[in-house]
Amino acid sequence: MSRNPVLRVNLRSAGRKLFAAGAAVAISVAFIVAGILMLDSFTRGLTQQIEAEAAGSDLIIETHWVSGWDEETQEPLREDVALAEAIQELDGVAVADAIGSGYLSELAEDGSSTIGFQVGEQSATRAGEIAQGREAQAADEVVISSAALEGRGLELGDTLTAQEFVYAEGAEEGAPEDAEPTVVEQDYTVVGVLDTQGAPRGYLTGAGMERMPASPSPEEIRVQLAAEGEATAVQSQIQELITEQAAGMDEDRATSLTTLQVQTTEEIVDARMAQQSGSANGLAYLAIGFGSISVFVSGLVISNTFQVLVASRARTLALLRAIGATSVQLKRATLLEGGLLGLIGGAAGVVLGAGAALGFSAIARATFAPDLPLATPTVLAVAVGLGLGLVVTVLSALLPAIKAGRVSPMAALRPVGLTPAAGRPSRARIVIGLVLTLGGFAAVLTAALLAAGENVPLGLPAPLVGVAGAMLGFCGVLVLARLVVPPLVAHGGALLSRLPGLRVNARLAGRNAQQVPGRTTATASALLVGVTLVGTMMVGASTAQTVLYDELAERYPVEASASAVGEELEADLAESDLVESFSSAAGTPATVAGELGSTEGRVILVDDETFAEVARTEGLAPGSGEAVLAQQFNGQVFSGDGAEVELTPYGTASSGAKDQAITVEASIASWLPAETVLITAGSLPGDDPAQAASPWAFSDAQGITLIRLAQGVGPEESYGLAGLLEDHTEEFNDVGALMRASYSQTIDMVLLIVLVLLGASVLVAVIGVSNTLSLSVLERRREAALLRAVGMNRRSVGQMITIEALLLASAALLIGTILAVFLGWAGVASMVAREDWAVAVEIPWLRLVMLWGITLLAAALAALLPARALSKVEPAAGLSED
Repeated sequence: MSRNPVLRVNLRSAGRKLFAAGAAVAISVAFIVAGILMLDSFTRGLTQQIEAEAAGSDLIIETHWVSGWDEETQEPLREDVALAEAIQELDGVAVADAIGSGYLSELAEDGSSTIGFQVGEQSATRAGEIAQGREAQAADEVVISSAALEGRGLELGDTLTAQEFVYAEGAEEGAPEDAEPTVVEQDYTVVGVLDTQGAPRGYLTGAGMERMPASPSPEEIRVQLAAEGEATAVQSQIQELITEQAAGMDEDRATSLTTLQVQTTEEIVDARMAQQSGSANGLAYLAIGFGSISVFVSGLVISNTFQVLVASRARTLALLRAIGATSVQLKRATLLEGGLLGLIGGAAGVVLGAGAALGFSAIARATFAPDLPLATPTVLAVAVGLGLGLVVTVLSALLPAIKAGRVSPMAALRPVGLTPAAGRPSRARIVIGLVLTLGGFAAVLTAALLAAGENVPLGLPAPLVGVAGAMLGFCGVLVLARLVVPPLVAHGGALLSRLPGLRVNARLAGRNAQQVPGRTTATASALLVGVTLVGTMMVGASTAQTVLYDELAERYPVEASASAVGEELEADLAESDLVESFSSAAGTPATVAGELGSTEGRVILVDDETFAEVARTEGLAPGSGEAVLAQQFNGQVFSGDGAEVELTPYGTASSGAKDQAITVEASIASWLPAETVLITAGSLPGDDPAQAASPWAFSDAQGITLIRLAQGVGPEESYGLAGLLEDHTEEFNDVGALMRASYSQTIDMVLLIVLVLLGASVLVAVIGVSNTLSLSVLERRREAALLRAVGMNRRSVGQMITIEALLLASAALLIGTILAVFLGWAGVASMVAREDWAVAVEIPWLRLVMLWGITLLAAALAALLPARALSKVEPAAGLSED
């Protein structure tokens, strides 16, 4: 720096003016660095966990897929046990244990069980020391891992239970739902804790595994080599042994056995890492992806900052040219200034990112991931952070550096305050912008409209075509922004000037923005990126939610139904916050017969009024000669929609029950409780079939209640509906309610995460607005002094800067919202890719209003300091500046 006097001059004149640009670099780099460090932390945690699980063995054979069935005993065959016994006989093998797996659960006092964890045999091939208690010795004893102790709150002496539900002989899936299974249980007492990493797990003796009600499933064969054994040689012998054993088996058993692979500990760790690291990578890549967006926005901010700096230094640069500085020196000094800013901002970003990653990993260790290693700085993260900061700032400073090199020495003689008028955008710029915009958005529209067909361009996936088109189209919008944004801001100022008290200030603010179209466009573009992304996610999430809800409404038009009617049930439903509305209908017992057989059920008499307040779709009531049947009947009584079904009311021959039988066309409903059939009065025989003497005598005792879920109910809350209904009947169907609540929470959660991440780009853009306005104060001191001299007060001068910031934000919001509506709809349409799903855009007006409000408020706050600085310019001091 000492050898570059131009750089020293630039840095002295810049002072604090580069602070906001450096902050933009730091925030962007921090996102990337935090993502890299969290990826490293998760990867190390997974590696340690898998290494701990594999420790103690030299070779491991995963046997999940080995299966066989003894037709005589009706018991599963443990092919892995026979294989392990044969491996034990090989030279160089010390221990070969076939590990099976089962599940133990903790039973509550009411008989309900918590989610269990996996158990397997104790084995000398496992590493780990007993931290508490002792090893399991008896068949009813279990040792648990330290993760089970800490994560599940278990203690020595607790009882865990293995359960199996056994149905009567011959009962299979699809058997009558009233067939009650026999629950076989075996209890195990916790006698020790094994100090090892990994998921919660238990360890039993061999006798303990045999004692489990359900036969253990094959998991793995763990091999420990003798001192003289070589892993490679034994690995080959075992592979040959597997082939020999498979030769004498039937085709299915042989196939499952020959797929086994003998892997060393290192190989098994690598394989399991590849299987389990997807979620960690996804989390980190998500942060890196949105960090890249903020990097792009910060590039716009930095470029804008340097352009304003170069403009404010025009006379200084011209004087330097006049005393001998060359064009190359001016360019080099500007690029070096950008590089220095990038290194400092990158270093700050590395520190911020490392701190954020450390904090997140510490929180994760204290809450849901006690084995997660703390995130620590790595050479890769530091190198990427510093390199990214350097590259972004140097590239962003490239165009301003070229402009700095073009400053003529004669500019030093130009009268202060006179700057050449900005020219109109070139024809080439307009043509390129139009081609990118129209071509890109045409690709987006094509992907949205043709996603469900086979005519997507080049046969590429529709979402890929849509994303590529959106990127091209948005780049086109940025190219054309200089043609649109300054006039839009000027017109906004003209409109705002019609308000009382803003006639002069608003018009001046609009005119000022139009006088410097490059700076205005760059500032608005940075905001435009963030607004468009946030708005797209809002519209996309709302549209996707509507599409999913429409699909759910088709599959589950009634979200819950119960085979009960009564005042107590109605009172509970009316008081519940989970229920929006409900209705009931009377029923009668009947025999349901079809082409596949017959069974007993209940026939419910409904009409359009029954569904008016509870259904999500219209036209649910069946027509004359039609019936809606519970899904249970499909495959048991008839096969598929449109089949004929005979409904016969209960009664004797003398009552004419058989003569009152009706034949209806069946349709299947997945939202009805078991044994339920819906019909309307038009399907019943006679003029008044529901009279007291008729077998078709409907009553509340055989009726059902239909329920509509309240808005905003989450998945955990929705499970409470089952508890409410269980107090009144065992037959109910709440699948629709659970599905709707689950979809709602998932979409809201994804939207929240994405909005938080995208908030970084908006923050960087707001910093850019503040920076640009702060730097523009330097160019406008004489303007402010002249306005003060002709009678404008300080408040009005500051107000003019604030209005300018709001106009810039409004222009970005207007264009960004229009793009967001289009891209949000097109994104969902391109991903749905189903002809029977019509995707109509759903605009979340409240969320968009919040976006507008927050952005305008942020812009006003960003203008606070620049407005205050300009309002303090004294007329005499400002007019005397050179």
